[in-house]
Amino acid sequence: KKLTYIYSVVLTSVSEKVYDWKVLAEVLGYSHLALEGFDQTQADKESEKVSYIVKKLKEDCHADKNTRKFLYELIVALLKMDCQGLVAHLIQEAAILTSAVKLGKSWRELAEKLVQLTKQQMEAYEIPHRGKAGDVAAEMMWKPAYDFLYTWGAHHGNSYRDVLQDLQSALDRMKNPVTKQWRDLTGALILIHSLEF
Repeated sequence: KKLTYIYSVVLTSVSEKVYDWKVLAEVLGYSHLALEGFDQTQADKESEKVSYIVKKLKEDCHADKNTRKFLYELIVALLKMDCQGLVAHLIQEAAILTSAVKLGKSWRELAEKLVQLTKQQMEAYEIPHRGKAGDVAAEMMWKPAYDFLYTWGAHHGNSYRDVLQDLQSALDRMKNPVTKQWRDLTGALILIHSLEF
């Protein structure tokens, strides 16, 4: 419930990997709304219909932020649909982004723990995010962290368990581990280990 996500990535991933909008609508409780909504949006392709359902869920969750969480409800629905591979992908994406945001400028220490990046390699991740003064603002430091973690995670292929396990292990070895206060990565790792895909 506390993982950060990029909505466009979630929307694209789900729209590309869910092939039956009716099942998604039913699992989310939107089967009665689906047909009238499609008349308004003129969604013809299956992916457009899936996208419409996901957008509806997002709108409803944001309208009721106190009791509903978009990513949580979507993942529960996808699990009910037996989409474990997609769930694992979404969880990995969210765990990487959340880690990047939590780490901020500490990402360099994590990079050393994971792959022993040189100073020049670390600077290469930061260059695209530098401001006019030539350095990365503290509130923007999550961006090079995300770029690094995304690239690092891509080298694992589809081994979601290994990515999250290695990430958690490296975070635990840091001088001031963020995992002490942040248990969500542990929860994500437990969920990934329980999936069969």
